[in-house]
Amino acid sequence: MEITNNTAAGIYTNNYKNKNMSGQDYENTMKRKTSETEVKENKILGIGFLHDKNSPISYGMCAMYAEDYSEENPVIKVNVTRQGGTEEYRIDINKVNPRFATEIEMFALCNYADAKGMGTGGTFGSWQTLNYYRDNASHNGYFELTNETDSFQSVKQDWMKMVQLMMKNYMEAGLYKQSLDGKGLLGIFERYAR
Repeated sequence: MEITNNTAAGIYTNNYKNKNMSGQDYENTMKRKTSETEVKENKILGIGFLHDKNSPISYGMCAMYAEDYSEENPVIKVNVTRQGGTEEYRIDINKVNPRFATEIEMFALCNYADAKGMGTGGTFGSWQTLNYYRDNASHNGYFELTNETDSFQSVKQDWMKMVQLMMKNYMEAGLYKQSLDGKGLLGIFERYAR
């Protein structure tokens, strides 16, 4: 039996151990329940912004685990707050292909990778690192900048190719740290590329 009390100060759990359960089974059960509890709390994984090309306004994006998230079913919920309210998008991480993905899919993937310890390890997260790459690639003519409210969920692009091109540019320019950041991004993308 497990009794859980959610308060502003945290979650307190009083566990009753079944006498017929082995110590290892009990520990595994408790780890699984703790993990499930953390997911259900809708912990924010990361934030980002979308720009409105017709005004100086930026809209907020927030990534968190979906209510039905599990390790086998990694679904990330992305809330986009606009003037008319908040819109919710569900991104199935297993269906994201960095060779042909939208901005919102890559936002979800980067934040999921950071939450699972697979990210770039940068101070501001994998999404921000990818943003730097994307902005520079756009200025160089390699990539369409879709950081806008009308195209963030519809324009699919090859994010892997863009990172590879920018890594080469950074290396040729003597920007070795920026080039190495790309290795971290490609490490994430290679897990999901098809």
